[in-house]
Amino acid sequence: MLGLACLMLSAAVTHSASVWAAPAAGCKAGENPFDCDRRAILAMAGEYRVGFAFDEVTSLRPGYEIKKPLRSGAEEWVEVIEDSGTHIALQHTLVTPEGEVVKHWRQDWDYQPTVTWRYIGNETWERRAVSESERKQAWVQTVWQVDDSPRYSGIGQWIHDGNNSIWTSDTTWRPLPRRESTTRNDYDVMVGINRHEIAADGWTHLQDNLKLDTKAAPDQKYITREFGANRYVKVKDYDFKPGREYWARTKDFWAQVRIAWAERFARAGRITVRKEVDGSRMSNEMFEAAEKTTPRDAVTLKARADAILDRYLISQPLNK
Repeated sequence: MLGLACLMLSAAVTHSASVWAAPAAGCKAGENPFDCDRRAILAMAGEYRVGFAFDEVTSLRPGYEIKKPLRSGAEEWVEVIEDSGTHIALQHTLVTPEGEVVKHWRQDWDYQPTVTWRYIGNETWERRAVSESERKQAWVQTVWQVDDSPRYSGIGQWIHDGNNSIWTSDTTWRPLPRRESTTRNDYDVMVGINRHEIAADGWTHLQDNLKLDTKAAPDQKYITREFGANRYVKVKDYDFKPGREYWARTKDFWAQVRIAWAERFARAGRITVRKEVDGSRMSNEMFEAAEKTTPRDAVTLKARADAILDRYLISQPLNK
């Protein structure tokens, strides 16, 4: 069924087939599957024109009216910012035709981890152990929001068949997406399955989402099913220079933010993010801190990141 969502987007992004190189998907006979997994993940880096499509397809609650399909697009640069072999981090950055830059989401990929974090509602994430059988040859993908706070994570194996490479997550919870977080209050959790598929001209992120109202009676908790298809098609001759300049200017700060989060995850069993403190949002403070020009030494940048997280996070220790 997710394939149908991809078809809905087929006309949204066009290209000239003569531009593209051979696909990065697949796994040759005798090749180490781990190497094929890494090649597929790293193939998602690059410069893209992105088409976003989200369609509610089923009314699950009596009287619920399916919302109009959502279509949008952007140009996006995806950069490998960390690669230790079993850990890969890909940072997404949007650049508008006018040169405006939006630090977008980040996706981390970790091979056979023993621990992951899961969203449990109410802006709270909880540590979860990954069993030996569950993590065997599997990758956990963790998606981070624009301010590097967590969004969701899922576990699954890359499957390589011929010239096709595809990764499918288990079912995970996540907060409302930004496209609806300020316009809707009829549900409070997105329950989704994610799929990443490598294409000859880029890659596609497919979603199968249920919109969950945790406050409703059990027989009325789901309101609708939504399919999403975000298609990343490689582009040439688009000016991503403003995005690269932004990242060069701020990457040292964001590196310290990642370190600060990792430290808190290492010692906590559960973390809640306050939406606002004294009328301010964490994302606003993070972006302001990223742009501060002086001083830029690692100690000062880390202190800035720590101070912001300390204001917005409520942590529960591992032993409680």
